[in-house]
Amino acid sequence: MQTPDGIKIIPTVYQEVLALLKSDTLAAVEHPIAARRHLKLIYDDGTASMTYLRAEISVSGLTTAGIEEYLSHHKDAVIRFGLRFLGDQDATSDEQEYAEGEDQDPPGESEILGLSNGMGIKIAIYHNFLTNRTPAEFLAFLKNRRIPKAAMFAQHLARVYVESRK
Repeated sequence: MQTPDGIKIIPTVYQEVLALLKSDTLAAVEHPIAARRHLKLIYDDGTASMTYLRAEISVSGLTTAGIEEYLSHHKDAVIRFGLRFLGDQDATSDEQEYAEGEDQDPPGESEILGLSNGMGIKIAIYHNFLTNRTPAEFLAFLKNRRIPKAAMFAQHLARVYVESRK
């Protein structure tokens, strides 16, 4: 099955995503990222989180086994990319998420509680797109995932990716 954008949808099984979330392979990527960013990991395998992750994986071009293999083979590169991504204000800015006049938390009142488990999956998916896929495929993926200002976000991630390889 394919989306109208030509993205192949790979069915993703709940139990496989849950197993990936609990895997040592994912922990070996997420724990160093969280520790270096001085953030805690927040574990949530509730319905909303799992539904989002399953959807993300299903349009990534990778299976859960493929993501685990990718994390295993590219662990250091994914960690470097993740650290660079999470430390880049342009790439992680949520400024574009608010339409003019839309309510926002006053400056200083928002609190980052930590990183959600599974963030390593998203980082690995982004890294895989930037390493192995075309910019058009990556943009289609980001648009499918309804990332605000997807083209700008893709440019920021491509820059972060290059910087992480230095």
